[in-house]
Amino acid sequence: MQFVRGTLGCGCPDEVFQHVAISRLPAIAGRPPIVQLLVGSRLLIHVVAPPDGAAANGWIEQLVDNGRGARDRHGYNRFRLVIASAVPLTSARELQERFARAIAGDGKAHLHFVGSEQLPASLEPSAQAGPEPLRAPANSVSTSTTAPK
Repeated sequence: MQFVRGTLGCGCPDEVFQHVAISRLPAIAGRPPIVQLLVGSRLLIHVVAPPDGAAANGWIEQLVDNGRGARDRHGYNRFRLVIASAVPLTSARELQERFARAIAGDGKAHLHFVGSEQLPASLEPSAQAGPEPLRAPANSVSTSTTAPK
């Protein structure tokens, strides 16, 4: 997957990319909707669009806690949080600092800022949800929607 390797700089071996699952997690409790990628059994990526008032309200800390928790529960090696925006964020530096405090030295959690134009269409946070959950065979990508609990 070119986005993961080229844009995010993932150096995972080829076999990790034999199974990629994409799902959409709805917005809940002040957290923006998430496009979640599971790459092999090693890498968890959350793609989000910054909510209005991105510098405030603790949303990035919530995303970090949720992402790291999911990474640890499921035994993934890395968690990458991708904030995708059509325009550069004026709050990017503050968000980087808040992310750094939230990960508290966790070298297996990473933050990326990307332009919306760098995202493949299937990863657009504002894109419509795909079909019901699917299991992808090797060398394919699946798309699913996860309903709120």
